[in-house]
Amino acid sequence: MRSFHMAVQVDSSLWAVTFVSEFGFHETRIMTSAEFIEMISAEAQLGCESS
Repeated sequence: MRSFHMAVQVDSSLWAVTFVSEFGFHETRIMTSAEFIEMISAEAQLGCESS
């Protein structure tokens, strides 16, 4: 499972998002603002369900 680590807004519509796995592997993806918001919303939904 990978976990969100850090996001940096590159410009008004792009984000560089870095994930880190439980084994310490890093993955960086470039996302549009819409993809980033969708990912954050899904993470928040999962967090609410596990509480």
